[in-house]
Amino acid sequence: MNIKQKVKNMTLEEKIGQKIMLDFRYWEPTGSSNQDMTAPDETSGKLIMDNHVGGVILFANNLKDQQQIKTLTAWYAAMKTRADIRLFIGTDNEGGNVFRLPRGDYASFPGNMALSAAIGGGADDQLAVEQGKLMAQDMLSLHINTNFAPVVDVNTNPFNPVINVRAFSDDENTVSLLAEKVTAGMRQQGLITTYKHFPGHGSTSTDSHTGLPRVDRSWEDAFAIDIAPYKHAIDNQAAPDMVMTAHIQYPALDNSQIITRNGEKMTVPATMSREIQTNILRGELGYAGVTISDALDMGAIADHFSQEGAVENVFAAGVDIALMPVSISSPSQASLLPDLIRYIVDMVKKDRISEADIDASVERILNLKKRYNLLSEDETVTAGASPSEHELEKCIADRSITVVINRQSALPLKDKTLRYFILTPWGEQASGIATVMTQEGYQNVVAAKETELNDAQVRGYIDGCDVFLLGTLSTRFTPVEQDGVVTGGTEDNNNNNPYTGWLKYAAGLGKKR
Repeated sequence: MNIKQKVKNMTLEEKIGQKIMLDFRYWEPTGSSNQDMTAPDETSGKLIMDNHVGGVILFANNLKDQQQIKTLTAWYAAMKTRADIRLFIGTDNEGGNVFRLPRGDYASFPGNMALSAAIGGGADDQLAVEQGKLMAQDMLSLHINTNFAPVVDVNTNPFNPVINVRAFSDDENTVSLLAEKVTAGMRQQGLITTYKHFPGHGSTSTDSHTGLPRVDRSWEDAFAIDIAPYKHAIDNQAAPDMVMTAHIQYPALDNSQIITRNGEKMTVPATMSREIQTNILRGELGYAGVTISDALDMGAIADHFSQEGAVENVFAAGVDIALMPVSISSPSQASLLPDLIRYIVDMVKKDRISEADIDASVERILNLKKRYNLLSEDETVTAGASPSEHELEKCIADRSITVVINRQSALPLKDKTLRYFILTPWGEQASGIATVMTQEGYQNVVAAKETELNDAQVRGYIDGCDVFLLGTLSTRFTPVEQDGVVTGGTEDNNNNNPYTGWLKYAAGLGKKR
């Protein structure tokens, strides 16, 4: 199949459609209220087909149980454009706190930093390959062909509000090695992989879901630290299938100015920087794969640009795919997509977006789809991972346990007569610990999920315990860990962090913690 000829035979509208990836997190046919979209829907399906859309991204809202998921994703997988092009069907299965499949039914694994700790604790780095394989098997068994993982940000800011333990490490060499291993495992099974977030989100102190972070590294440090995992993969013929952009400002790499929708000047976000996404990533590093923006509905972009303006700037920068450029959750909003495509067509005709760039971009997209049998060939669905994946999950979790500080000799927990209060972000975490402790003979154990208690209730439980066990996968609970949903204001690093407040409160009462 000649990809160049296939692109040549496509209309401009078809080509632009391939460069768009939508979410249908919610869908309400009558438009009265948002409901999780969990089943095929004729209207949304027609919207995808009529506009030649290149892919869809799924969230936990869409993924409830195995049979429901297969019904929904098989419907997506069967869709083909007039040119016999199938969809990228993607999700964020990083492991740990960012995991969209139903927990318990599928192994979420402890997360990147835990994996790094396990290997640093003496485990073989083959564990990373095996984890990647098993995660890929589960996804592919559900018709999900694209994973927006692994995170390759080098987390040099320990109070990073959005990356944190989603990163493998604060050491670029460790990140480079483990990202390569996890990716190798996924690709061996036939799953499309993604490095994110280019050029590097690890030193930021603002969450891009709610604000626009700025990185103030030098050019030299940018290449030595943030860009190192990308360079390592490309130089070692292990480049990922996709690279996702970062909604950050990085003046050392590009300090040019861009005009916002309010007519103000600002340093161009990396997602919209041709210098970063084309000249550096493709020209200097030699990356030849597909690039995709981070979600364009995030505050870092949506607060400063219109939907049309954001996509125009992203495509003008040379980015291949615009992720979530419009939010459509009912038939009444369906016109947003064709309106956007018409706008981009007009920008191409006015030479504000290069048609040659569009063609080259679609060639990269179709070459990737061809490599993973998404051009007219029948889909290959693999069996899910075996129950042994939970054994590997437990092995990594066990090996990852690291004692950093042990004040008051609080560990190990020897006294089984004390009153224990366990608080974790997810309910199954606390209840799981409590179950094991009870089985081991601990007589008074109370477990709770963080979001089900208010501050006064948490402090009340602390008042009544002897030992306070606070579990968290990061320094605070972030939007991306809540399926990308923003529920509050902006972060203030570690200040006003409820975790810190509860620990200080427990300390003031003389509790072990």
